[in-house]
Amino acid sequence: MAGKEAVVFILDTGPSMNSPYPSKDSESTRLSQSKRAVINAIADQSWRSKTHECGCIVLKTGLTHHHMAVMDGIDDENALGYYFRKVARGKKVHVDLDDDVHFPNLIEFDLNRITPQTLRAISHVCSTSDESNADAMQGDLCDGLIVAADSLYQRTNGKKFKRKIVLFTDAEHKVSVDGSQLQTVLDGLNKMECEVLIVGIGFDEEEDFSSTAKSSDDAGIKQEDEDDIEQPDTITSNDAPTAEETDCDIKEEGVVDTEDMEDFKMESDVRARVKRENQMLLMSIAKETGGCVLATNGADIEDTLQRKMPSKAGRKNAQRYETDFHVAPHLTVSVRLAKMTEQCNLPSLKKAAIQFDPDSGDALRDGAGELMTHDVRAQTRHFEAEQLEAGIEKEVHLDMRVEAYRYGCDLIPVGKMDLAGIDAAFAGGTNRSIELIGYLDRKDVVDSGLLMGPAYCVVGGKESNKSRSAVAALAQAMDEMGKVGFCRLVKTKKGGAPVIGALFPIASDSGRYLQFLQLPFADDVQHFQNRDLDPFTGTDEQMQTCEDLIDSFMLPDGDFERVSNPTFKAYRQMIVDFAMNAPKKEELRTEGLPQENILLAAQPKPLSEFDATRILSKKASGKFSAFLDAFPLQETKEDEKKKKYWGDDV
Repeated sequence: MAGKEAVVFILDTGPSMNSPYPSKDSESTRLSQSKRAVINAIADQSWRSKTHECGCIVLKTGLTHHHMAVMDGIDDENALGYYFRKVARGKKVHVDLDDDVHFPNLIEFDLNRITPQTLRAISHVCSTSDESNADAMQGDLCDGLIVAADSLYQRTNGKKFKRKIVLFTDAEHKVSVDGSQLQTVLDGLNKMECEVLIVGIGFDEEEDFSSTAKSSDDAGIKQEDEDDIEQPDTITSNDAPTAEETDCDIKEEGVVDTEDMEDFKMESDVRARVKRENQMLLMSIAKETGGCVLATNGADIEDTLQRKMPSKAGRKNAQRYETDFHVAPHLTVSVRLAKMTEQCNLPSLKKAAIQFDPDSGDALRDGAGELMTHDVRAQTRHFEAEQLEAGIEKEVHLDMRVEAYRYGCDLIPVGKMDLAGIDAAFAGGTNRSIELIGYLDRKDVVDSGLLMGPAYCVVGGKESNKSRSAVAALAQAMDEMGKVGFCRLVKTKKGGAPVIGALFPIASDSGRYLQFLQLPFADDVQHFQNRDLDPFTGTDEQMQTCEDLIDSFMLPDGDFERVSNPTFKAYRQMIVDFAMNAPKKEELRTEGLPQENILLAAQPKPLSEFDATRILSKKASGKFSAFLDAFPLQETKEDEKKKKYWGDDV
């Protein structure tokens, strides 16, 4: 699979996209939710790798600007964002209806590496057409698909990219289809192995063709089989019926064909006809390219996109290391060891000096679009505290400083080489390895409550069938006997201090393997004493009330095995918000950002993707009220200060 990805988003901005859309936000529209989904998807690509590239094509715009029809005066995304801001403020703008321009009424944000300017400009996208000029305006979804395909070809032809086109539309505008041209484009997309993913707003059906074998016989735009029917070069979808056509529905005898009239009434809504036929067209396009059609059906548009393009920012691919597994004396097999869990921390801030153009004052960028910076180095100086209090800066030089451990009343100097000697005691013959010492009952280990992380996966060697068979056989035997292995593990390649742990047998759909979980040494166990709890003296009714309250707080059904870290979600949301709404330099230099701005940008909502808190609060409201009735709260007066030490009452 290619390491780099190139994704082009197509955003429909027809008048119907301004229709309200059900959401937690009362002012949400189809277009606003689609924009949010595009911005978050682009931001996710940026978090995953700086080499990923994204572009966006806006349909049904009053302006024409893309790589096949460049407009003078527009040289970057900021100019495009300014155009949309003018439209949003209600300023009258010129609508380009020039038929001589290649694919008019399309605006393209170039396919390139992701920058904050691109996100900022896309956030200002708005509808530039209305019902009065929508029919005359071009730039339909087929034109956008053709421009997107050409952009992918021009940018990624001959390069290793994983390509994808994502279209957001409600398919309620008329589409002019050139059958031969569109089929040529779809053939080109198949050669580039580019799938088309369609997010259909208000669609009735959805289909996933990613696993369907593509063939030219049963995929693509449907054509008539009859030879006597002439296929026109250009097909305009969903024209409204004319008066002559409606007159044909009445027979010459003057008797009305009720069945034809009922069909005509069903087709009287032109927008419904347009949507239905466009949906069939988009279904054929997705089938031809091995893509899919996602129907929102009132669901959040971003959540719908997540089903096919899940957020992968922060996810790490486990690295497997070859190591020796000592199963028994004189019995060693080669296995692979991979870490399954690891605590993730927020990345550290990058400290660098940005280079600026002395003439314009703009930050300089290299050919790849990255900021040009200089490395900075921090230098620490030490002074005698007593001399500083007296106003004298007497520096303590390096040869006069020493690091030490406190031992009783003394300080024992210890150097870095001395600490390295501790690790050296375990180096040498103890290379990375797993040694099985014995076996324990699985129930005793699980009930001990002493299992620690992280977890490691132990599978057979990459090129050894005997090794894989040995690991699978050992896992099966341990599972049948209810045992776990007690072993020692050396993690590093050059040796190091070993850890002890338990090997658990795991059975999955792909086979059997072993899982290592660390156990504590005696020095790692913290001993504490807890006073005896007072026995419960309540009634049976109070006991039942407590049990009902606990049952009501049981988590509802959901994918709670994959709960994302709210800290990381807030961190990424904050960085994206600051990238799109860059704070002023003076604001950062003086007193920093206000706290309310940071909270608004981060928007931390733990477990919000599952609505767990809302579901549980609604489910347990009655039981909680019953619990308060059974155990009423009593206001207690503040007692006098209790005597804790001798002399407190003096």
